[in-house]
Amino acid sequence: MRTRPIRARSALLLLAALSGCSGARPDAGRQAWLVEQLVQDNLVWTSRDPALLAAKYQKMAADPYDFMRGSLGVYYADLQRTSERRATTRFVSLAESGAVLLVGDPHPENVGTFLPDAQGADARSELPGLVLDFNDLDGAAFGPWILDLRRAAVGIGALTLALEGCEADCRAEAVVALAEGYTAAVLGLDELSASRAADNITLKLLEDTVEDGLERKRLDDLTAPGDDGQRRFLLDEALDDEGAGLLALSDEEAAQLDRLVSGLRLPPGARALDGARRYGSGVASSPAVRYVVLYDLGDEGDLDDELIQLREVTDPPTPPSLRPTLPGLFDSQADRAEHAPRLLWSSPRLDPRLDALSDGVMTFKVLSYSSWFDGYNHGDIAEDWAEGKIGPADLAALARSVGVLLGEAHLRAPTASGEDPGPTLRAELAQPGLAEELLIDAEADLSQLQADYAHFQAALDSLGPCLGADELSP
Repeated sequence: MRTRPIRARSALLLLAALSGCSGARPDAGRQAWLVEQLVQDNLVWTSRDPALLAAKYQKMAADPYDFMRGSLGVYYADLQRTSERRATTRFVSLAESGAVLLVGDPHPENVGTFLPDAQGADARSELPGLVLDFNDLDGAAFGPWILDLRRAAVGIGALTLALEGCEADCRAEAVVALAEGYTAAVLGLDELSASRAADNITLKLLEDTVEDGLERKRLDDLTAPGDDGQRRFLLDEALDDEGAGLLALSDEEAAQLDRLVSGLRLPPGARALDGARRYGSGVASSPAVRYVVLYDLGDEGDLDDELIQLREVTDPPTPPSLRPTLPGLFDSQADRAEHAPRLLWSSPRLDPRLDALSDGVMTFKVLSYSSWFDGYNHGDIAEDWAEGKIGPADLAALARSVGVLLGEAHLRAPTASGEDPGPTLRAELAQPGLAEELLIDAEADLSQLQADYAHFQAALDSLGPCLGADELSP
């Protein structure tokens, strides 16, 4: 089956014709609605640790990309507002179209490198077989496939806000490439391989990952050998101004980590050597409890020392869905946290340390934390853009790669009914117009994101660092 590509310039003409009804409309109540949604989404952090929530909001207020990362729930809620007039989609016309396992938030920073056979990877001296895939699937849930594609376009658009000179035509080229990559993957016309990455953004990520992996950079940055030769974490006395740092465990945290470590599926002979609480990572999940554990495989010396991270997972935002209730494919939060990635990844063992554990009402996801596991950084991309190291063609190639990854992921996992999504997705994409529709939605979504970002900053100034919610908590 052949697809007819759409030129970015032609798409811009269509966008201009429709822009009068697609942009964000002035709404005197928008700020109040936005605050209400953010407060609801973050209630768990408000009651537990308002200071960490304030640090999250501070990070979101400093950068529109980070605001986008921290407001997935707002995005989904906005799409479900019946009081808003919006363009309809020509897709999601088949029953299974609304029951695809979604990545959840497939923006560029949620794509990264993996080393599938990572046991002992920090001690390697040869170049590894790195794999690119989605590295954060906390938002994985069943819903209409086009939501993932549209959210990916929002991520690409947010990325361009820091790229000087990347205006509507530059964004259009990237969004069209995203749609073409997705279509090519679903129709079996393309697949992504780190070994043939063409854009300079990805090539730099791979080069940096190999360099840091061979140097054991993360291990050396976070730990150091003591007088007895055993590595231990290099702890901070306090968190920095941005709320980041590595702190010693409280008695309660140490007891919880002991319980979690006792349930870990580590290699035979592995020994937990040290643990710490990590703060300030991520955006949406930055207030979540994060532990890092140093362990070895029982050998003398530190060549077998490795790191893993245990991070609390909470309920994901619920995407707009054609189904009134969630299906029972995952029987618990821990089951979803572990098995959604195994279903969506190119290999179920893409991260050999992937696991999920429950401790009372809390769920923790376990991941490798070596330097071989890294990801795109929008700040680094903006810096390389400003220095002329990358340009619009690299951005479009990156967007196409995200589209290919997304199409491949959607094809792998069964639908909520346990069906193969392939026939449904291929039937959907047999009709034309995906790139045109996505381009219009992407510009409207980006416009709304920018307006909401301004509303959010104003609300923080007027309501305080927790949007006033800390005054309501007991």
